[in-house]
Amino acid sequence: MTPFGHKRYRFGRFLVALLLLVTVAGCGGTAQQSRHPGASIFRMNLGTEPPDLDPAKTDDLTSFTVLLPLMKGLTQLDAHMKPQPAMAQSWEVSPDGLRYTFHLRQNARWSDGKPVTADDFLFAWQRALTPATGAPYVFFLYELKNGKAYYEGKIKDFAQVGVHARDAHTLIVDLERPTPFFLDLAAAPVMLPLRRDVVTRYGERFTEARHFLSNGAYRMADWTHEEKIRLVPNPHFYESAPAKRPQVAGIDMYMINDANTSVVMYENNELDFIETTTSIPSFDVRRLRKSPDCESTVLHRINYFGFNVQKPPFNNPKVRQAFAYALDRSYYPRLMQSGQRPMTSWITPGLVGYNPHMGLSYNPQKARQLLAEAGYPDGKGFPTVHLSFQTLYDIQKEAEIAQYLWKKNLNVDVRLDNMEWKVLLSKLDEDPPQLFRLGWFVDYPDADSFMNVFLSDSGNNHTRWKNSRYDALVQQAVTTLNPQQRQRLYDQAQRLLLELDTAIIPVYATEKTYLVKPRFQGLTINSLNLPDFDQLRLKP
Repeated sequence: MTPFGHKRYRFGRFLVALLLLVTVAGCGGTAQQSRHPGASIFRMNLGTEPPDLDPAKTDDLTSFTVLLPLMKGLTQLDAHMKPQPAMAQSWEVSPDGLRYTFHLRQNARWSDGKPVTADDFLFAWQRALTPATGAPYVFFLYELKNGKAYYEGKIKDFAQVGVHARDAHTLIVDLERPTPFFLDLAAAPVMLPLRRDVVTRYGERFTEARHFLSNGAYRMADWTHEEKIRLVPNPHFYESAPAKRPQVAGIDMYMINDANTSVVMYENNELDFIETTTSIPSFDVRRLRKSPDCESTVLHRINYFGFNVQKPPFNNPKVRQAFAYALDRSYYPRLMQSGQRPMTSWITPGLVGYNPHMGLSYNPQKARQLLAEAGYPDGKGFPTVHLSFQTLYDIQKEAEIAQYLWKKNLNVDVRLDNMEWKVLLSKLDEDPPQLFRLGWFVDYPDADSFMNVFLSDSGNNHTRWKNSRYDALVQQAVTTLNPQQRQRLYDQAQRLLLELDTAIIPVYATEKTYLVKPRFQGLTINSLNLPDFDQLRLKP
């Protein structure tokens, strides 16, 4: 209730009351919301419809962005990429690093008021480890003792997998091997809890707004497909202290796939947040960086071109190597001017395993030589190939630059096929195009999150490339604690991926540029490109 609701306030205290009213309204209190109902709604652009909000099936940034304010795992990563308590308020790790004992919060509740229990994690993890679910990140759960054996059907009884509930609020996890970054993995979507009764009752429809249960700071109030998702505060959020509760009335997430439109809407005060992944075209970044609203974050992200190594003409490694040598990555920062950092390595700076000398650097003479050796001298007889990518302005520009360079240096024709994100994901899963453009954000701050993408059994490996030597090197590196030894293992693995077999072409790493309306504060974005809305609030 505002100060004007108390009859004992006299006219002589009008100024004090007015100041109090402004303070309450500025924090998203009832006064401002009653006078301006939309004033404390945070409006942002997703860029596209989320492909899937099933935590087990989610493998894209758009869906992650929606899930983050809705769901909490055992842990969560802070702005410095350190795991912090979430559903687990504390934990112990055995001396050998193989057993984790998680103590769940007694006051953790789902958005319908029912408690979050250890059984919710057991159900979700068993479901993800069931092949029929189709979880692309199921390999995170391979870290559990017998997790991979259960997934492959070698073990039928889930009770033999390394996770069980001691009681409703104690979860015991036994690992297959010491995994230094397991607490980072525990924050990932595939590790989130789910309610058995809800998933069983509604099936695939449990992700719809009217059925979706959250255990985070917000709940989903509405999902108008292809248009908007509205999130509102979850009244049962475990952070019961007023300062920890959501301080805005809601978050509106729009699906506007034209970045120019997003900028116009921001400048017309129709959006409160825009960023370079979905909502700011590269040509406009230089201008917008001059705005006092502008902030930036360096990301562990790489954009890359991938080959389906089973489809001609890219079933020939010399053709793939020629395409890599023909790509002058210096064009990207010069033409796009939005923080691109040319990369030949698949691992970004700042992580153990980064080596700037990995990969194939620009060498057009070598590119033409390899194409000739593959049977296409000066591009003669080379078939027209298609490059598939998501419909976004910046990605279109990336594709056009590559198209120009491959024509200039190899005299080959590359057709550009842009498509909606869901359509592209479907094609990548069912029958990957011969050439495609994707970006990869690491899921946890370790080089393994880059390198495991192209393991033979990875659900994110759309190249159809498999190399048992690569698999062995990456798996060995996971449990190697010595940084120098780990570096050597990753160098060997990257040579296979990028140079000898050339399954992909890294193009550039990125930084996130974003604008937030000055009336809001508390939004942070970490180097995984994941926003944290928990402390979002109106400025007093």
